[in-house]
Amino acid sequence: MPWAPVLGFVSSGLEPNAAAQQLLLPALVLMLIKSCLAGERSLPRCRPQGLLKLDRPYQKPSQSEILFPFCQQYQHCSCCNASHVVAVERSLQTVDSTALSASCSAMTAQLACSICDPEIGTAQKQHICAATCEQWYKRCQHDYFSYSPFSQHLVPCGTKQASEICSLASELADNGQTFCQQAGYDVREADAGNSNGGCFDGTVPASTSFASCSAPMRKQQHKVKPGSRFPLLYFMVLTSAATALVLVYRRIAFLMTRRQLYSPATRSGNPQFPGSGRRLCD
Repeated sequence: MPWAPVLGFVSSGLEPNAAAQQLLLPALVLMLIKSCLAGERSLPRCRPQGLLKLDRPYQKPSQSEILFPFCQQYQHCSCCNASHVVAVERSLQTVDSTALSASCSAMTAQLACSICDPEIGTAQKQHICAATCEQWYKRCQHDYFSYSPFSQHLVPCGTKQASEICSLASELADNGQTFCQQAGYDVREADAGNSNGGCFDGTVPASTSFASCSAPMRKQQHKVKPGSRFPLLYFMVLTSAATALVLVYRRIAFLMTRRQLYSPATRSGNPQFPGSGRRLCD
């Protein structure tokens, strides 16, 4: 124990039980602090991916104070902010906004917004369900897509007719899984043993699934009061420091008492010490 040499418990002359109790208390406090830190780290946190660019330290999913202009289904719980959803919307903008059929446009937007799903943003889900891809393919097989010159992924073409770069989705992919993969999504079959399938199916998770979504996101420029983010940890640190000070004070008091007790002045006037008050014979 790092504190034992400093405080000198071994040579303090305390009773064994009392010394053991004083050694045990700081150890328990340190264990609680370690447990608190481990629990805080284990909470799901957002991770940068694709259009979701994040700064460190990575935060937990939260509720945005700013109204989302797009992907509004994730307004109350998401790793995205307003800038992220604007980037998602721009990635789908085409020359002709009516080029895609209504059903294809709606599901294309749903998949594009999947990055703002808190379970996707925290990497609890990392794939699109194969059944969802098949549904998307069926809705868009008669719409025109092309390969983006930037990402090399399939994107809406923005036209209602074929061209040198635009083709029907049914001509670019044979099935939903291939269609999703060419659009840049990872695909997997839903896990029957998982309550949420283990993959994205378009279902918006309840905000109550994430405790961090119960309060609105605060602006970063607001000053955070000491201990306001981790009140339990802050209390434990203060308790540990106070305990250490008390133990140091007790040790100092013990040493001072012992020094005073065994000082020559005390010994000369105390009959309990052999030879006190007597003069040695010449």
